[in-house]
Amino acid sequence: MTRTIEYNFSHLFNGIIWNTVVTPEEGILIIEVRNKELKRVTFSALSTGLGNFLWKDIAFDEPWWISLNAAAKQTAIFTIYLENNNPDKKGIFAYDITAQKVMWWNNDFSLVAVNDRFVRGIASKYGVRELTLELGTGVETSAEKELLQSPDGVLRPFQYTEDSSHFITIKTFLSSRFNLLPVSALEYLEYDALIFLSFYVQEGGLANYLMIISDNGDLLMKEKLDEQLKGIGLDTFFLYGDSVFFVKNKRELFSYKIV
Repeated sequence: MTRTIEYNFSHLFNGIIWNTVVTPEEGILIIEVRNKELKRVTFSALSTGLGNFLWKDIAFDEPWWISLNAAAKQTAIFTIYLENNNPDKKGIFAYDITAQKVMWWNNDFSLVAVNDRFVRGIASKYGVRELTLELGTGVETSAEKELLQSPDGVLRPFQYTEDSSHFITIKTFLSSRFNLLPVSALEYLEYDALIFLSFYVQEGGLANYLMIISDNGDLLMKEKLDEQLKGIGLDTFFLYGDSVFFVKNKRELFSYKIV
C-alpha cells in the first residue's frame, strides 16, 4: 500500500521552540519556548493527535532560569536553576498537566531519569547521593534503584556525519535521484515503508531540509526547515503516533499525518 503525507496542524510561537517532550501514556506534547529579547520562557501543552491546546504560554515565578525536562502520565518535570552563575545548583518540581498546578518540588536535585512511577536523580547538598522519588508525591523511596528511562513512544532519527559511510551512501542517492548535495551531517529514519531525511545544503549559507521518500524512491514531501544557519542541529524531527513533527524557522511547530 502506498503511504501518503497529509498536513495535520501547525502553531506559531512568540519565541524559539527550545524543547519538546511527549507524555507516552496520554499523547500530550509539551513545548518550551524561549524569548531571548524578553528573557522569558513559556510552556504550552497540546494534543499530538488534533493539535488543540490544553493550555498555552504559561509562565512560572522564575521567568528565565527554568527548563522542561521530561513527562510521564499527567506529570511534567521542570528544572529550576537556583544560582544564575552556577548551573550545578538546581532543583526540580512536578507539574500536574491536567489540573495545571505544582504538585511538589525538591530544591536539591539533578534529574537523571523518569518513568510512570518514579523520578531518579542526584542530590549534592550534603555530598553526592543518588535519590529515587515517587512521581506523584516527590517522597523519597528505596524502590527502583536501577530506574531506567521509560520508552516515550517517540521515534527519533539517527545522525550521520559526512565522514560516515552511511552519509556517503545517502549523499550519492540524493545526488543521483534529486540533484542534491548534502553537507556536514544528516538525520535518517525508516518507518513503515517510508524514509525520512533531514539534511543540509549550501544555499549562500547553510539550509536545512526535511524530505519524506517512499521505499520505491518517490518524493512525498520536501520542506525547508531553516536557512542561514551557523551550525547543524540534532533531532530536527521526530515521529509519534503515525505523525511526523518538526519545527520551521525555529518558531513554528508542524505536524503531518502518515496515512
